[in-house]
Parts: sequence; C-alpha cells; structure tokens
Amino acid sequence: MATLNNALDAIEQHIGFPRSRSTGISRRLQEAGILPSGAPGVPPVLDEDGVLDLVVALASDTELHTAVDAVRAFHGMTPGGADLNGAPGTIPNAPIAIAVLVESARAGVAEARASKIAVSCNWRAVAIHRPNGDVNRFSEVGKAATHWQSSGHHKSISLSVAAIADALDGIFGKVSA
Repeated sequence: MATLNNALDAIEQHIGFPRSRSTGISRRLQEAGILPSGAPGVPPVLDEDGVLDLVVALASDTELHTAVDAVRAFHGMTPGGADLNGAPGTIPNAPIAIAVLVESARAGVAEARASKIAVSCNWRAVAIHRPNGDVNRFSEVGKAATHWQSSGHHKSISLSVAAIADALDGIFGKVSA
C-alpha cells in the first residue's frame, strides 16, 4: 500500500501524466468511491488496482466530470465486448488482464515489458498489443471491439507496460521474479 501522493509522483515520473491533471482526476475518483479518501490527518492509501484505475482514467483523456464513467466502463470491459454471463470465471475482463500483464512485467517477463496498452479516448475500449503482433481488445458488453463506435476519428493513448510496471515498482517496491 502507498499514499496517493506517492502514486501521483510515480505516475508523473514514469508515465508522464502531469501531477496537476492527475490530482483533479484522483479527486473525482475519490468522490465516487473508486479510490480511497483517507481520513483527517491520514493520507489516502492505494493498492495496485487503484493505481491502475487512475492510470486508465488519465489515459482515457476524458474531461474531469466523465473520468468516473471512464473507469466504471473499464471495469465492465470484456474480451471483444462479449457477454460473459454464465461464462467460466477464468475469462478475464480488462482490469484483470491488464493487472496480470503488469505484474508479469514487474516480475521481469520480457514479452510483458515490451507490450503496450492502448486506451481509447473517444469510445470505451482498451487493447493490449503484444510484441509478436497479437492484440487483445476489450470493450463494453455488446460493442464490437474491432468496429468504429463513432462516425468520426478514433483517438487513443498508448502506454508502455514497462513504464506502468516501473511506476508500480517505484510506489510499492520491486517484485521478486
């Protein structure tokens, strides 16, 4: 566990999201109960999942008032937008798939460290790009992850999994392989 301030500093240092922006986004996520708020004289403490939620909110490049919706949509993203009701619990949703990938990168797995995560900015989707060319796409249930969800352009931000892993190592310490 680490303080929110440590997380914001590491995100700025390793991933490049400015502290001024991440402070506002984190405040919105705290107000919605997605991130912990702390208590008088006690700083908010985050776990790895909370940091990943904050990174996804920042990468979705959304306005402050829609940051909470972006994280909630991220939590509901499934492989290809498939309805997983009644499916085995071993099929990961987007947060689980990304957490597993980042943990592998923290443990030093070269393929994981060389991977990229693309977070859509103008429609709800996330894609994991592996160095061998494989792409795993996640979107909201019922949305086709391989088709445009709007009639205009598509904008996404690509994140280095190695940078996210390094940020988490900076916040929580190194993971032994």
